[in-house]
Formats: sequence, C-alpha cells, structure tokens
Amino acid sequence: MASNSLIIETDRTTPLVWFRIAIRGGTATDDVGAEGSARHAALLARRGAGGQTRAQIDESMDQLGASVGPRIARDAIGFTGVCLSRNLDAVMATASDVVCRPDWDADEHAKLVRESRSVLDDMRDDDDQLAVRFFARYVAPGHTYSRTTVGTTETLDNFDRQTIAAAFSKTTVNDNVLLGFAGDIDEGRALRLEASLRSGLGSGPAPTPPDVTAPSAPRQRKIYLIDKPERSQSQLLLGHVAPRYGSDDHTALIPAETIFGGMFTSRLNQQVRVKRGWSYGAGCTLERARGDYWFSMYLAPSADVTVPALELVLEQYEQLAKAGLDADEVAFAKSYLAGSMPFATATCRQRMNVTLGARLFGLPDDYRQQLGAQLAALSREQINEAARAWLRPDDLCVIIVATADDMLPRLHDRGFREIDVIPYDSY
Repeated sequence: MASNSLIIETDRTTPLVWFRIAIRGGTATDDVGAEGSARHAALLARRGAGGQTRAQIDESMDQLGASVGPRIARDAIGFTGVCLSRNLDAVMATASDVVCRPDWDADEHAKLVRESRSVLDDMRDDDDQLAVRFFARYVAPGHTYSRTTVGTTETLDNFDRQTIAAAFSKTTVNDNVLLGFAGDIDEGRALRLEASLRSGLGSGPAPTPPDVTAPSAPRQRKIYLIDKPERSQSQLLLGHVAPRYGSDDHTALIPAETIFGGMFTSRLNQQVRVKRGWSYGAGCTLERARGDYWFSMYLAPSADVTVPALELVLEQYEQLAKAGLDADEVAFAKSYLAGSMPFATATCRQRMNVTLGARLFGLPDDYRQQLGAQLAALSREQINEAARAWLRPDDLCVIIVATADDMLPRLHDRGFREIDVIPYDSY
C-alpha cells in the first residue's frame, strides 16, 4: 500500500512517467540575512551528485531522453522529472543522488553565485518582475513570504557552501520528503523506487515548519514608486495580505477573484482595457500557499494614464469591498468555476501534483475535488461577507514602476501623498 508520503496516479496511455520529489519548507525556511539559500541549495544539488559532475548528469539524461530539474517555491523545494517508463529506474537513481548525495562542488557553487547575480540583473531589467519583487518586500514586512526567494547582492556574496549543505541535509529526511509518480507505473514499482530513494535520506526528525502567519501591522495605503529611468509605460501591482489557501474565507473569495479580475470579461479588464484601452490587460490574483499570502491587482498602463488608471482601480476595488457581488455575478462565477475547474485535474500528472500540493498545504488529498461542491454551496452573503472582512481598500501596498521625475508630480497633483521613492536597483 502507498504511504502518506507517496502519491501514485497510474495512466497506461503512453509509456511516460512523471515524478516529483518535494522537500517541505521551501524558501520560507531561509533565515533573515540568508535569503536565496534554499533556492541555491536546490540548484547546486543538481549540479553534481553521486560522483557525477553536472556535465555527466546532463549527458546521461540526454542519452535517456529524460529530464531532472529543480522546482523552487515558497513552501517546498525539490525536483521534477519525466522519462520513458523503461528508463525510470536509471533516472530515479540519478534523482536520488541529487537529493541524497549532492557533491556541493566548489566551482559550481561559485559559478551559481555569479549566475544568480545575473538573475538579479535580469529582474531589474524586467519591469513586471521588478514590481513583483518590491511588492513582496513591502506588502507585509516581517512575513516569511516577504523575503526574496532569489536573494540580494549582499546575501549572495555571503553564501557559505558548507552552511547551505548542512541546512539542506537537515531537510532531506524521510519525514520531510514527499514523492509522487504519474503515468505508466504500477504500485509495486513505485513502492520499490520510493524505498530506494528513502534508503538514502536522513532518519532524523523533520524540521519544524516555518511560521507562515502574516504579522500584524498598522493599516495604511502606501505607494512605493520604484524609480527607473526612461519609462514610457508603468507597471502597477497593488494589494494586501489574504487568507491562506484552504480556509473557508479563501474559498469564499474565489468567486470575487473570478468576477473582479480572473477572466477577460472581469470588471477590471472591462473597465481598464475594453472601455478605455489603458492597459493590454488588467486582473487580480488570490494567491495559494500554506500560510497567509496576497491578494493583488495588476495592470501596465502608459505613463500618461498611470494615475487615472490607479484611481479607477481603487474606485472599482472600493465598490467590490463595499457592495460585493450581485446575484447574477455570483451565479456566473459559480458556473464559470464549475466548468473550468475540471481542467486542473484532467491528466494524471495534474492529479499527482494537486494531491501532492494538498499534502504540502495540510489539506485533504481530495481537497481540489471537494472545492467545486464547496463553491457551489456558497451563498451570496457568505461571499460578500468574506469580501467585507478581507478586501481592504484603505490597507493597500501600491507598487508603481515608473520614472519618479515624471510620475511623482502627477501623483501629487491628484492628491496622493504617502509615497516612498525607491531606486529600482537598490534591492
């Protein structure tokens, strides 16, 4: 019988197997001042393990027509792969080496630090990524999820290979690792491969999960103007803390997310794009994580209409928070969600990932399957009560990536005062 740490989704349609090895904790385990270390550990482990160099691992995977790569997230890091079912034993042997026997090569460590600095440069060049990075930093200071997953110039410079290796080994213990298979595999083979992987894992206790509760903070609407030269287009990202995935309030907010910014016909997209042509797209996202995460709204207007677009989004958001959804919108959201949700579990690979994700988040295996019925049972009052409780127009972190000399006077002219100007390359 499969264990609580093993997920198997069998599908004999094609001779392929997908697998995922998930290590609980993720980038949320990074210490203050060591941001980016969990990501660095996962990437470095893949760059040499079990006595094979990075080049040898890559060549071996190419010869087998397979792939094994890192997967990095707030609540878990790990590795995913896909291969022909006849090659699964060999591919899993390499994946097991990566998890259980990484070499922590000094040259690869130095090279990865340099590459991560380049990643930071790329993020600063990408206005969308820049907005996301600064939003996470300022939306809930002190929250575990507010710390950067990539790191900063300072933390990268201070990475110690032995310290990172020791921290990784503490997480790669049997009680902290989940394994999933999907595709052309039966239970017997899955159990055998799981036993082989687990024989190389540590036997110590699983580390205490990081605290992912959002800290209390004064409520305020604050604009952070990320000053970047010569911007003719702005990136706007605004929002605040939202309830954790799987909670009753999170479920009740999903229809509001759908109607307000989750579809082409959503309120935001219709008002910003369709009626005024101010941005190619506008929408909102209710993030999914083990702890309290974010509700955020996004758009990318030209500099000339950035302030009117911001005012419009704030007006629309205030209406949503105050009045919620009407009866027709509730009915439409339920119908849309009922029709779209099955696509998330249509394939064996999706079902494996959904089940594994539920276990990482501390939810029942069939949570995703139950969600449809839970949404269908929601009343309009339950949806709007959650909106009144969690949607807070006066408690918004507003990120604007723009040129300060141009944008700051425009904001002041329209009465916006709580503004911090921050150089785009300062973080």
